[in-house]
Amino acid sequence: MYTIGRNFHIIHMTDDLDELDAWYDDVFSVTRWMSKGFSEHLKRDASLVGIGDLCVEPMAPSFRVEGWDEVPIGRFFKRFGSQWHSIAWYVDTHQGLTELYHRFQDARVRLLGLLGDSLNEKGLVERPIFTHPSGTVTQLEFMVPGARLADPRRHVSYRSTWWHDTHPLHVRKQSHVTLATNDLAAAKKIYVDVIGGILLHETESEFMHTRSSYVAVGQDVMVELAQPLESGTQIADFMEAHPHGGLFAVTLQVEDLDAAVRYLGTKDVRPLHQDRQSMISDPETSYGARWGFTTTEIPNDTRPDW
Repeated sequence: MYTIGRNFHIIHMTDDLDELDAWYDDVFSVTRWMSKGFSEHLKRDASLVGIGDLCVEPMAPSFRVEGWDEVPIGRFFKRFGSQWHSIAWYVDTHQGLTELYHRFQDARVRLLGLLGDSLNEKGLVERPIFTHPSGTVTQLEFMVPGARLADPRRHVSYRSTWWHDTHPLHVRKQSHVTLATNDLAAAKKIYVDVIGGILLHETESEFMHTRSSYVAVGQDVMVELAQPLESGTQIADFMEAHPHGGLFAVTLQVEDLDAAVRYLGTKDVRPLHQDRQSMISDPETSYGARWGFTTTEIPNDTRPDW
């Protein structure tokens, strides 16, 4: 049986990687796990930054390279612009990755290689699995961590408590990632029955006007599968632009929402929607991505604080 471990990264797509990197430094005081790097095959520039135990991959198409808009990353950017792109997890072994591959195959989820090509089992030896977003609400990546990947969390000395104890946001942990969908039942089947996540809580959210299911996937990521209850809401508007669904927001749990909002205001990050317990940033003030902040504890969530 395979084991899904830590989050590998969540990709934040942008049109200016240098600006976005500087923003993460300024707002979150990130640790830099990988400096700006160029991939000739993917025609993209990217870095890796850490916020506690969460890894974010700021990424931009390499606009200076001919054909940037003909590869998957460029095509995504041309269609959707700056926003959240996808989620990646570690899988424990190559054998486990192969088992997960077959589970996706049995569920008729389309699987892709690194360049958007079709993936077969022989390609799993040195390549990760990418799902087509139409089958998993957003694109997912699963890979076996290799020796060349310098993930600081794998070192015994790494501590994520600084973002709780010292940083002005006082982050307790990564609360959840919200995936917007128009078919909650189908999404639950993928994330629970196929991937093997654990369904912890279901509710109707007054804050986002959604019917939501919270599924724990792997070691440290909670996925909120959210279906809009009515038109004219943030999620419903998002679904109009993303008919197959997509990665709507990444939310951090903080100690004091008012203090977090005041701090974010000093960085020109403004709320788009807020109540007494939660807020979602205006994506125009957070480089196209919706960042969420909440004091709410998800029922049955047993993940420890950072």
